[in-house]
Amino acid sequence: DSKFGQNNFLGENVSLINSSIGDYSYVNRNSQLRNTKMGKFCSIGPNVQIILGKHPFDYVSSHPVFYSNNKPFPTFAELNYIKEYGDVTIGNDVWIGEGVLIPSGVKIGNGAVITARAVVTKDVEPYTVVGGIPAKLIKNRFDKDTVQKIEQSEWWDWNDDYLRASHIMFHKPKDFLSMLMNNKTVENNRNS
Repeated sequence: DSKFGQNNFLGENVSLINSSIGDYSYVNRNSQLRNTKMGKFCSIGPNVQIILGKHPFDYVSSHPVFYSNNKPFPTFAELNYIKEYGDVTIGNDVWIGEGVLIPSGVKIGNGAVITARAVVTKDVEPYTVVGGIPAKLIKNRFDKDTVQKIEQSEWWDWNDDYLRASHIMFHKPKDFLSMLMNNKTVENNRNS
């Protein structure tokens, strides 16, 4: 039940369950993604796990035998009382480092970077760098004005020819923002 964009790459032993991957995004070896909607141009490192279900903290027992009827083992529950696997949304141009754990229900903003072995327990703001256990803000990638202009550009929807011709402008934010000053050129080069 997974969908792919164009020019994707999956490394060895990658498992996708009910997920979608945007154009040019890749997932490295031994990673597992469940109920994940990933944008374009994302870089997912090896051994990333986006599969963790929820267990209720406020029940007497957190064991699924009491709240779920869809397990590969017998349970006492006649129906599912909680939503165990919420969706994970990963924006565009997100880099997730090796060995990161992400539970269900988390949203990761465009341009975010998650450092290796982080455990992400809450939403990640666009164009921030987070890391640690639990993951915390390390720094903002750019100032607020630059982030706003990059977000508004929606460059991930530009056509391949324009991206190829202007790729050098992506090396320096100042050059990229200068290119954006010519909005007519950018608007004419969006994918249909």
